[in-house]
Amino acid sequence: MWRTFFDILYVLSCFIPVRAWREWFRREKLFDYHAKLVALRHAFPRQNWRHFRLAKGGGSLVFITPNGTIYKIRKFHLTDDSVTKFTNEKRITDAVRSVLPVRVPNIKIHQIGIFTVYETKFIPGKVLLTLPFKKVYEYRRQIGAELGQIIYTMFNSKFPELDDLRPKTGDSHDIGLTHGDMCSNILVNPKTMKITGIIDWEYARFSSLKREFFGIFRVRRKMRLTDIGPEAMWEYYRLRNNPNK
Repeated sequence: MWRTFFDILYVLSCFIPVRAWREWFRREKLFDYHAKLVALRHAFPRQNWRHFRLAKGGGSLVFITPNGTIYKIRKFHLTDDSVTKFTNEKRITDAVRSVLPVRVPNIKIHQIGIFTVYETKFIPGKVLLTLPFKKVYEYRRQIGAELGQIIYTMFNSKFPELDDLRPKTGDSHDIGLTHGDMCSNILVNPKTMKITGIIDWEYARFSSLKREFFGIFRVRRKMRLTDIGPEAMWEYYRLRNNPNK
């Protein structure tokens, strides 16, 4: 859907008579979509660009090829420090991969002209919130328990390789690594309903536990209605109070 939408708007933009207006529209409204696609095609000519899919994430355009390769480029690549954002995301996912029981993106970073490109492979599974509400609700305790274990492991792991990303505050003992946006980024096996992966770590940082649990509820009313959040909280505090069980 997004690919068709952007393709149509790009063609329509050709009829904007004033060049400055046309460039503004393509940069601010289409996020330089066409220029980014051309750059990817030249850099990765062996990919099947005839049948790619386009997604629009919070801060990035996401190009998904038929073989499961994913390329992200920040929407406003010239002003939002793409190098730092993608580099920090890669450092965090590299660190959590060694401790979490589920998959996270394995990121490569490329510089293609003016574009910083994030490359990863598709993680098998379905986004939890795309599944029928009845089924998600039925498995809420199982999913909540798994999610609580993931949050507990991540928040309480040391990650010395990420020490420079920790906030330098006096109450740092209440700080741990948080994903911050799990609500829409939980992948599950649609048959077993077990969590297979956590994606989109662009908002991950060292923060409070409150931020992490808030990130499960925010944005999606469907997630709030499942009661997965309270189940995850119960599991987290069970593990905190009985870490050896």
